[in-house]
Amino acid sequence: MKKIDFIMHFTVMQHSFDRVFKDMLAFQKEHLQELFVCNDTVTVKLLTERRNIKNGIVNLKGKSYPVIKTSKNYNCNYKDKYVEFPLPLADFALMKDFALTSEEVRHMPEIFDLNWLNVPYKEWHKYEDKRRPIEKRHGLFKLDLLPRADDSVVFGHYFLMNESDINKTLIKEWIFFYLDKYLPHCRFQGINRFYPSRVRPFSLYKKRMALEWFSFLPAEILPEEVPSANEVIYLPNCGSIIISTEQPYDFENPEMRKVTAAIEQELHHLGLLPLVDNFGIPQISDLPFISREQRLKNMSWGNGV
Repeated sequence: MKKIDFIMHFTVMQHSFDRVFKDMLAFQKEHLQELFVCNDTVTVKLLTERRNIKNGIVNLKGKSYPVIKTSKNYNCNYKDKYVEFPLPLADFALMKDFALTSEEVRHMPEIFDLNWLNVPYKEWHKYEDKRRPIEKRHGLFKLDLLPRADDSVVFGHYFLMNESDINKTLIKEWIFFYLDKYLPHCRFQGINRFYPSRVRPFSLYKKRMALEWFSFLPAEILPEEVPSANEVIYLPNCGSIIISTEQPYDFENPEMRKVTAAIEQELHHLGLLPLVDNFGIPQISDLPFISREQRLKNMSWGNGV
């Protein structure tokens, strides 16, 4: 069966790190239990002081767990090591406290982040090989959570699963689990797929955003303005989600590529296809929301009307 490897990510403003962490745990419980490998533990990898790791056991805040693997921290100014270990779901809420057992994190709060998987990292890397099949409804997930200096919170959901186990309706359910809680203080960053061949999707237009399966633009867009899109969802005063295809989008599929090329043409004609930086990342975060009314006014002024 063909696999799909993709990320769904968001930025939330005016909500606390603890609130987002709690909601991510709820998302995992409500939406990932049936489709993914789910045991009584998750795999956690974090920095901690070396003295907390002894004889294959990591001791954190009075709790002890068997070590899966340790690895070097390349910042030699701190007595830390990366440790990977299974964390029982019963102790899951303690993960934030465990991350603070790192000397480096205590001195440099800006590097604080949390990430956890439903399998060990070694297993994840094995299944990235396209020749290694994943059993049906037996996918892999990794969740990341990062507070930022501007008090926003960035979080991502990585999935590696069979393409036959995912569909547009399910993705919409996942997206709106968060949007319904956080709008208007949330920005959906889209769905980005990773390809085994390391191909990076590119736009029909040089230095412009390449459309994905689900792409977000901070503009009010009507479905009739981009008729080539499978669906357009307007989020009032925030922006629009452009869904390119009914089935999971594959940039390496020539027929699907024709669809996104047509959408890119339509968006470019509207002046709504964003520029990308030198790494191919769309410069969307700096763009203010624009209503359709304002957009049409701007076009009129540009035409001298």
